[in-house]
Amino acid sequence: MDTADQQPAVRVTTESADEALLRASWLPLILVCFTGLVSVFNASVLPMAISGVVEGLDTTISNVQLAIVAYGVFVAAFTVTGGKISGVLGAKNTQLLGLTVYIAGMLICLLARDVSALIAGEAVAGLGGALLVPNALAILGQAYSGTQRTVAVSILAGSTGIGAALALLVGGFLVQTWGWRAPFLLLLVVIAGTIVIASRVVLPRTPFRGSIDKASIALSAVGVLLLVAAINQIGAWGLLLAAESAPVSVLGLSPVLAFLLLGVLVLHVFAARQHSLVDGGRTALLDPQVFGSGLNRACLIGLVAVNLLMAGVSYLLPLYTQMVLGKTPVGSALMLVPISLAALVSAAATPVLMRLFACRWLLTGAHVLAAAAVMLLALTISNQWSGVWTGVSEVCLGLGIGVGLSAGSALLMETSPQSLSGEIGSARGMANFLGLCTGTAVAGAVLMSVLAQSASGRVADDPDLRSDSRIEVTTSSVSFVANDDLRGRLAGLDLTSAQLDRAVEINVDSRLVALRASLFVLGLAVLLPLVTFRQLPTRREQ
Repeated sequence: MDTADQQPAVRVTTESADEALLRASWLPLILVCFTGLVSVFNASVLPMAISGVVEGLDTTISNVQLAIVAYGVFVAAFTVTGGKISGVLGAKNTQLLGLTVYIAGMLICLLARDVSALIAGEAVAGLGGALLVPNALAILGQAYSGTQRTVAVSILAGSTGIGAALALLVGGFLVQTWGWRAPFLLLLVVIAGTIVIASRVVLPRTPFRGSIDKASIALSAVGVLLLVAAINQIGAWGLLLAAESAPVSVLGLSPVLAFLLLGVLVLHVFAARQHSLVDGGRTALLDPQVFGSGLNRACLIGLVAVNLLMAGVSYLLPLYTQMVLGKTPVGSALMLVPISLAALVSAAATPVLMRLFACRWLLTGAHVLAAAAVMLLALTISNQWSGVWTGVSEVCLGLGIGVGLSAGSALLMETSPQSLSGEIGSARGMANFLGLCTGTAVAGAVLMSVLAQSASGRVADDPDLRSDSRIEVTTSSVSFVANDDLRGRLAGLDLTSAQLDRAVEINVDSRLVALRASLFVLGLAVLLPLVTFRQLPTRREQ
């Protein structure tokens, strides 16, 4: 009788434990997805709010571009260090620390009174992101294995599409309704909720043995900073020949070349030091196994290229639709949503695609599709932003980006031992954000360079605007500003009404030429990793 009375109690207890385990098993994935949404939302919302920030802080588009780049630069520069800190503190504690730093950065952005404070806030958020980005794969590596881990990584990659779509729609609505500060307030609330989720996650913790090499921290950070700084200054200093604004010039060459070479050299020294640390029985900041594999290098280079394309497009199109077409933030968002939704769908389908196609051909197809789509967009885009082919190119672009991000990340995780999850997360984070900040910098540099050259040439060839004073003033006024602002800048000149209309028309046409040139450069860039994809598997995953 006593035994029978006890059986129901045992059954209830077991069921409760199973339910608790089931709930707990979803929390790590929910946590990293929410964190990914925050990161992508922050990176995507500033381009949507660019006109509001320029007006609200009385600054220039170049300064807002610097704020956008600042976040990605600090993530890329310190994400390797963040991955090692994850091993020292444990994944859960690192997540809580990263979210706390991130919330401080968003608070600085919310309260910013000038563009310098906005840049500082994004830089602080980048330090938090440097902890969170590598820690995401460390959490998934500890919580899941096998097929579950592949699906979890694909879902995490899919959160990029969700975050971008939310930044476009929700961020655009908030900016249009309450101003450019409103999205940062929303992010503060979401991050606070994410901290609550992080506090409930239970993860195993492996004791850390060894020490963090300070020289490696400096080398990785300085190398990335030099590369991004050089790329960001291409427009101002020139790529090969030094422009007038370049601080120094040796034999007429731009200092950008020196910065690029120095950055590559520093990163090479960093890689060599990791090998020497392991050979000497010490702890490397980034395990050489991560970048020693040809497969890993191919995946990482592919991630840099796809993120470069995504960031460049995300910067160019909102800028163009708001400044040239006069669209509101919500109007710009609606025009760009097809890219984000297509990326979300293709990322969600990637686990199935990886079983239907060999990884080499899947990633090759994704990059070729993305490149073809962005070039088609460049050919079909117009000042009316209409036409079937423009919509088709947006959808295809999103499909290529989604598969490229998801398959590259999943292949990295699947082919690496679980003990290297944090290291893989560090390398993936550096690749992603190096691509993001480089894409914005490259797009901005090409855009402004082509715009100035195109406008100068058109003014010089125009019979009504070819006097020296008008040419000089008109070309110096060339910038990506709203049409009404441009007309206001030129209104004070000694121009007739017809000449004023012609000067504005030339600038508008030149901006379309500059946009198309920038999109073509991004399309070529996403094809560069194809030569490395020969290192990828040619058989379907079993």
